[in-house]
Amino acid sequence: MIKKYIFSLLILFLPLFAIEKPFLIEVRPRLIDGAKVIVNVEVENGLKKPIEYLEGFILESESEGNLINEKKIILLHEYEPPLQTGFKVTKSSIYNLNKKKPHNYRFRISKVKYMGDLRIYTWHENAGFIRID
Repeated sequence: MIKKYIFSLLILFLPLFAIEKPFLIEVRPRLIDGAKVIVNVEVENGLKKPIEYLEGFILESESEGNLINEKKIILLHEYEPPLQTGFKVTKSSIYNLNKKKPHNYRFRISKVKYMGDLRIYTWHENAGFIRID
């Protein structure tokens, strides 16, 4: 009886202890006409602060993991409306298709600037936010 009670309390309070990620990043490659790949990068703001500027790199790698190309992409400029909490921003980039071995694509955030904050940060999944300017 006590075990069931403790288990139900644990299930009830589990969402309070969940670690929130500041960004939800989705990278979706799309094949176009059998010759090109359009890579859509979508980033959702999971923080409670609006984002004024967001920039990063699309990393193109072989199936073995060797880096082939790195392309800078600015998702949100300072002159655009800020990205509010829970909202998403999407940008696309075009690559040539390698028909022998398809390439993998990842996105890494390099610069984040919050509205009303003069400091610039970078973000890494394991290290978190690091102030760079």
